[in-house]
Amino acid sequence: MSDRPSTTGGGHNTRHPTGIRIVLAILATLALILGPAGYLMGLQATAHAGSAAEWFTIAFGAAVGLPFLGAAVATVAGDRKAALWCLALLAWPIVFVSAIHLLSLGG
Repeated sequence: MSDRPSTTGGGHNTRHPTGIRIVLAILATLALILGPAGYLMGLQATAHAGSAAEWFTIAFGAAVGLPFLGAAVATVAGDRKAALWCLALLAWPIVFVSAIHLLSLGG
């Protein structure tokens, strides 16, 4: 027996796809913004104890953790396409770290 709610007439299961996509868009936006921002702050951190490590942790958590969270939410909601798009965001850290270092934005 499935945990998913059944629909009358054998139609498709609709578990509020618009709401799920809005939540995933918010998570993706946060990952796209907070990842590079945290990484830049880590590169520009002063030498006091642990500052750079804290910023790099925030950058990693945002750039990697939020896409995994989005993929998990989309998978539970039954939206495979959205889950794949969330997993595609895992390439974003490679892009922004390369761009920051190639363009010498890190200070």
